[in-house]
Amino acid sequence: MNSSDKASPPWNLQALSRCPRIFPLPEWEDGDIKALFYEGMPYQGRSTRVFAYYALPESSAGKKVPAIVLAHGGGGTAFKEWVRLWKDRGYAAIAMDLEGQLPLGKDSRGLRPGHEWGGPRRQGIFADYGESQEDQWMYHAVADVILAHSFIRTLERVDARRIGISGISWGGVIASIAAGVDHRLAFSIPVYGCGYLYEADNQYGDSFREMPPEAAAMVKRLWDPSSYFRQVSIPVLWVNGGEDSHFPLHLTGKSYEAAHNGIPGSAMCIHFGLGHSHHAGWSPPEIYAFADHVARGGKPLVQVIRQDSDGKQAQAEFRSDIAVTKAELRVSHSDKYKVEWEPREARIDKATGKISAELPEQAAAYFFQIVDEWGRLVSTPLVSLQ
Repeated sequence: MNSSDKASPPWNLQALSRCPRIFPLPEWEDGDIKALFYEGMPYQGRSTRVFAYYALPESSAGKKVPAIVLAHGGGGTAFKEWVRLWKDRGYAAIAMDLEGQLPLGKDSRGLRPGHEWGGPRRQGIFADYGESQEDQWMYHAVADVILAHSFIRTLERVDARRIGISGISWGGVIASIAAGVDHRLAFSIPVYGCGYLYEADNQYGDSFREMPPEAAAMVKRLWDPSSYFRQVSIPVLWVNGGEDSHFPLHLTGKSYEAAHNGIPGSAMCIHFGLGHSHHAGWSPPEIYAFADHVARGGKPLVQVIRQDSDGKQAQAEFRSDIAVTKAELRVSHSDKYKVEWEPREARIDKATGKISAELPEQAAAYFFQIVDEWGRLVSTPLVSLQ
């Protein structure tokens, strides 16, 4: 299957759109952070429950609030502090554990304790491809975030029209899929995670190359986000680190362009010096500015209209409600995995909303970094010159 074709989601979206059965856990509450189990999808013929923390912000009487669904990455769990961070910003928030675990410390194997209703744990990189489709981890993980969305939108104080999702690392892969599958969402913010994992020149691509061809085709069709990008109809913010060793920048850029679909507000943000962790992944201010624009009418991030080059000079055109104060060209002499991105000066023409910079000889790839006077960064799509 060509990854640009539309895929038929394997989930029963009508069923997942109904609020799941809820099992409150008052003994796990922490002040205004509530805890619960909600019913997940059957696993190996038995019922499952998913642990989650959630919270509602303070609001004026009768005033509805936006909400966010939070999907952790590898080694993560339902993080109370992530829920509280969004709550303090005025959002209802829910974070669930996607591996059938409880949010307690890890053992000597790096695992958190499971519970009697737990679903599957993630097995490497799609290493459970031999299991039935409904017993594979990604099937459950995506279903779990959709069910969390279905729960939080039923809360009386939540505005069901203003709910987004953000995920970090593997959670970013999940958020990438959800953007094209759960059409009730208002926005999606994948951090690190992206699509086209089968093209990566690292452990992700290796996992596909090591599978039998039929299994690799199945995993690509069902679980790689690229299968669902043409179905995205909401703004998406793609966030990654400039030196991330897990999710190569060219695949983040390719995901951004494939899922854009002409949707106003979509953007990409590449932070150099951004580490790969949950705490680092929820730190970029653009995440909250983007959510506030979509859900609360805040000022949008810089919008990239177009970019081009003649081989000697690169140009980009932008639109911004906030004055742009800084721009630079990032250029590489290789368009392959693990490249060095050299910063070079770029010129800003505020009258025309254009940026330009000279391309060095032997340049293989480039993109622009644009910063507005509020300090919010936006990156243009990566361009290969080879």
